[in-house]
Amino acid sequence: MELMIRFIVDILSAIILSIIASYIYDKIKNHSSSANRKSGFELNVKIKFSKK
Repeated sequence: MELMIRFIVDILSAIILSIIASYIYDKIKNHSSSANRKSGFELNVKIKFSKK
């Protein structure tokens, strides 16, 4: 009986740890990729004047 409880606790611990690790990985991944993106709205306008 005690072995069965220990087995269930070990499985639940592994599942919870994997969920936490996945959540932390996603937060780190999203944070680092947001540093590469430009914040806000940016409009690039190129105007070329040609003389005739």
